[in-house]
Amino acid sequence: MMSQFDKKREELLDEIRDILINAEELFDEKSKSGEAELKKLKEKLNSRVSNAKEKFASLQEDAIASAKDAVASAKQVVKQTDSIVQDNPYKAIGVAGVIGLLLGVLVSKK
Repeated sequence: MMSQFDKKREELLDEIRDILINAEELFDEKSKSGEAELKKLKEKLNSRVSNAKEKFASLQEDAIASAKDAVASAKQVVKQTDSIVQDNPYKAIGVAGVIGLLLGVLVSKK
């Protein structure tokens, strides 16, 4: 399942591909068409570029919001962990010791 961020990224990439195709058409048509057709293609290309810029800005805002949410979530986990360790220091020491022992056993077997 694609996240909203991935969907917007794909839309932006599709828009950039369309812009490149339109740019190629503009260069190909330059030698074949009159000035009116070139203006039409140029306007279409400019419109696509503006649309891509808007989508990129939206994607950037979503990425920043996601990063801020992740930081807030991580801070919450750190606070909860600190609270648990403060409330139960001997249990925390015991758990850390067991984890250290297990890691030591696993590393020494390799």
